[in-house]
Amino acid sequence: MATYTVYIDQVFLGNLAMNYAVLWAAAKLSRTKAAMIRLVAGAALGAAYSLALFLPGNHVFLTIWFKAAASVIITAAAFVPLHMRKFFVCLGCFYLASFTLGGLVFGMIFFIHSGQVASINGVGGVIAEHFWSGIFLGLVAFGVAAKGIGALYKKGFWENLFKMALLIKSGGEQVRVGALLDTGNSLREPMTKHPVVVVEYTYIKPLLPAEVRASIEKSGGFDVWEVLGSLGETRYASCFCAIPFHSLGEAKGLMLGFRPTRLC
Repeated sequence: MATYTVYIDQVFLGNLAMNYAVLWAAAKLSRTKAAMIRLVAGAALGAAYSLALFLPGNHVFLTIWFKAAASVIITAAAFVPLHMRKFFVCLGCFYLASFTLGGLVFGMIFFIHSGQVASINGVGGVIAEHFWSGIFLGLVAFGVAAKGIGALYKKGFWENLFKMALLIKSGGEQVRVGALLDTGNSLREPMTKHPVVVVEYTYIKPLLPAEVRASIEKSGGFDVWEVLGSLGETRYASCFCAIPFHSLGEAKGLMLGFRPTRLC
């Protein structure tokens, strides 16, 4: 059986550097301010946890519950006090950054290893051989990726990925509009449970019947139920409905829903 030496100081310092990078990335991703000393404190706790894995009878430290508790404590040390919802956002970003950096480090270690790994037992030897090289290259790649993603975000690159052309048809009319995929929009039509697309009235106006346009454009605003009532028994009545919604500043809003013939 292959044997190799593990240096505790290397394990601690390596994990300290990686944990700091993870917490720094979590702060950036969640847009949460955190002092450097707090990030160092959280990173030090994570590094101390990595040393606990070498203690006799360490099976307790390897359970999923202990790992989850350690993650919560590390995140709390870096970011608390926070609103509970914001804290869970930070915790999620912590996991995302951890898995990303961990994958990069292991990927770098085995990328720069030129020999073969004959068995599972040989994996530990490869990690020990390229420990610092893997951490250094992983941190460099992680930093470059973080800077690159930040630069693309400032230039609006990610917004362009969510932009698409939308074609709406109703009867013999159709309109084309530029749409933005809103990942936070979970609105659904009450009866059919179909997802709702929010479109400004100006763009969809040509598709609406005259009765609806008159009700919407009258002075003093319009009432959703009044618009629906104005349709009466017309053939357009089945194309409209009332959609309840919640938004900032509007706890119990009501939106006029329109079912087009086709939406692409």
